Amino acid sequence: MNENHFPQKITISAIRRSIVVLFCLFSLFSQSLQASTDSKTPLMGWASWNNFQVNISSSIIQSQADAMVSSGLSAVGFKYINIDDGFFDGRNADGSLRIDAVKFPKGMKSVADYIHSKGLKAGFYSEAGANTCGSRPTGGNQPGGIGAGLYNHDQQDIDSIFKKWGYDFIKVDYCGGSDLKLNEETRYTAIKTAIDNTGRTDIKYNVCRWRFPGSWVTTIADSWRISGDITAAWSSVTSIIDKNAFLAAYASSGHFNDMDMLEVGRGMTNEEDKSHFSMWCIMSSPLVLGNDLSTMTQQTKDILSNTEVIAVSQDSTGEQAHLVSDDGAGLQVWAKHLNGRRSSERAVALLNRSAVSATIAVRWKDLNLVGSAVVRNLWTHTNLGSIDSVFTATVPSHGVVMLKVVGNKSNLQEVFEAENGWINNFNMSLNASVVADQGRATVSSTCSGRAKAGYLGNRADNYLEFRNIYADSTKTYPLTISYISGENRNTTLAVNGKDTLLTNLNSGTWSAIASITVVVKLNKGNNIIRLSNATGWMPDMDKIYLPLNLVKNIPTGIFKTTESLSRVHPNPCSSFLQIDSKQPITQVKLYSLTGCLLRTYQQSTISVADLVSGHYLLKVITDKSIIVHRIIKE
Repeated sequence: MNENHFPQKITISAIRRSIVVLFCLFSLFSQSLQASTDSKTPLMGWASWNNFQVNISSSIIQSQADAMVSSGLSAVGFKYINIDDGFFDGRNADGSLRIDAVKFPKGMKSVADYIHSKGLKAGFYSEAGANTCGSRPTGGNQPGGIGAGLYNHDQQDIDSIFKKWGYDFIKVDYCGGSDLKLNEETRYTAIKTAIDNTGRTDIKYNVCRWRFPGSWVTTIADSWRISGDITAAWSSVTSIIDKNAFLAAYASSGHFNDMDMLEVGRGMTNEEDKSHFSMWCIMSSPLVLGNDLSTMTQQTKDILSNTEVIAVSQDSTGEQAHLVSDDGAGLQVWAKHLNGRRSSERAVALLNRSAVSATIAVRWKDLNLVGSAVVRNLWTHTNLGSIDSVFTATVPSHGVVMLKVVGNKSNLQEVFEAENGWINNFNMSLNASVVADQGRATVSSTCSGRAKAGYLGNRADNYLEFRNIYADSTKTYPLTISYISGENRNTTLAVNGKDTLLTNLNSGTWSAIASITVVVKLNKGNNIIRLSNATGWMPDMDKIYLPLNLVKNIPTGIFKTTESLSRVHPNPCSSFLQIDSKQPITQVKLYSLTGCLLRTYQQSTISVADLVSGHYLLKVITDKSIIVHRIIKE
């Protein structure tokens, strides 16, 4: 990078990055704590497949609707009764669906009417191709499902399901679509068009492709499956958590990653059931019960009716939890914002995937919270008081501690992990198969979040995008991009539509991490940063960093900032900072963040060896200007 274009460049010292020097302009700002007003939250209900598979009937469906109400589950938010595969009997001569008259003697409308009479909503099943999954030998060997899929009958079937029979939800499978090697985006978009043509705006649409379908689905469906079918086993639950770990960018209010139906009450231990339910809630998956509601135990009911944990799922922010920390041995911390992205409220799950009880800690600074925070345990329903800096708990094997954390105040997010970004071509498919060499998140123990984004570029649409980058004010910021590349590669950096070409990015090897810092202009509010290369491969990306937290409550009159003409860098002896300037330096002052003067220096080389860890302000006074830097000692 040309230093003349970034005269206030700030570098990192040699002792474990002990000093990071950042340029900031300081003034008073207020932070908005505005919560989302969009109330579209993950669907809550029950579905027939896990417990009954194709062995369903109208009496079974009605008994489950009865139990949903009598158990009190409907009162805590479970509203949908979804009928899965197993009721088709081919088609009539006019092409309309024929329903199995033995299983459903009064047809499908009467069942929907009965569900509605209980104050619930009714869900239907179909298939994007010609043959349903239940028609396969491995799916139930139901011959009635042959030809019963939506293929070539989109509008005819959709009108029957939603206008004639009155259903409220549809799950669309892909067994027949896979057999025909149909274009997934084209098929599911056509089905969405048929739904829109009904004139109803309250229909919930689930794409069941058994893997994340591609970024296109986020504007088409209300939810989409991201894995194969779940089973009542801890290994199945954790494998689905792993599949969803880097998909948070694709979730938003009204549009969610579907981790499949819940297996609570179907054979796992009580701790495993609580962890399963907690993770589906904090990861904002639809909560679709898969147990027999008419025979569930009180223990199962207590888990499923925990309104404090359900509230984490139903938070209107529409955010999915991110992996905050992972020790690589099964101890994880997950967290998501509650009550708006600018709030100081967090939901936190301390998850122990290991075979033994263990201690797990979460640091408030990793949640972008400042100072102490009030903590509540959502499973024991107890307030744990105000806690400083870090919370630690002993978590049983395969267990979870679920928390609501309310901080005194929050900082803006400054570090954005690449694996959590919008990887536009992730799982892009062609002829029912994922196209090779497209962007994806992969685990990498050397990267800051133990993962990175790779296989980026080489075409215009295979880009990485960071969204919801919130800035308090419109100004320039130093953006640091951390990358991995064993050869020279180029990347186009686009910030709110302004492009900058970054050339010859090379970290030396495919295991080393390097960084480049450029000045970008952000707007007040949300910003979008995109990294792309339409004609060649990009480096693998670790993270980006922006110093977005402007210091607040600095006493007026102390700091007057101008365009920086100085450069601060470490002396070969890492206990010192050396300041270079085009104008003679007359004085350097070190302040606390509250504006308290700590030291005054008359020289350009200052000692930082005895500084305790924390944030400081460095005021550089020349004969023509006053420049303020922010330094962090870790």
